Amino acid sequence: MTKLPLAAALIGLASMAVAQTPPAASAAPADGVSFESWAAKSRGRLMALDADHDGKISKEEFARGGMMMGRHRQAGGSAAGDAAKPDAPKFDGSRMFDRFDANQDGFLDTQEINAILARRFARMDANHDGVLTPDERQAMRGGTMPEQ
Repeated sequence: MTKLPLAAALIGLASMAVAQTPPAASAAPADGVSFESWAAKSRGRLMALDADHDGKISKEEFARGGMMMGRHRQAGGSAAGDAAKPDAPKFDGSRMFDRFDANQDGFLDTQEINAILARRFARMDANHDGVLTPDERQAMRGGTMPEQ
């Protein structure tokens, strides 16, 4: 008789453990992107700013990349940036860099880059399901946020 309540309790504990297991990274829908996949691609683009290949991004490297980004935005999306407005202020990224540089050492290291990416992903993931849908990615590019 005592075996039945014990078995029921063990089954209950097992089902609670399964319910608390986070979904696997491969659980992303076919049209969505998981954090791991998005972060790997984003990290690669960000680390392209590391001109001296020392594994971290200096304020100067960030500024050079930021100036390119600023020209891109000023040009209205022109990839080459050749149509940038001549009187538009130059974007040097120094204030942004200072916000990202948590330890204020003048470099963005792996830990700081991971924090940047995690915050950006969290802002983009409107429904907080750990997957970026095409609608969520488009919304961050200037479209409207998807309704939840």
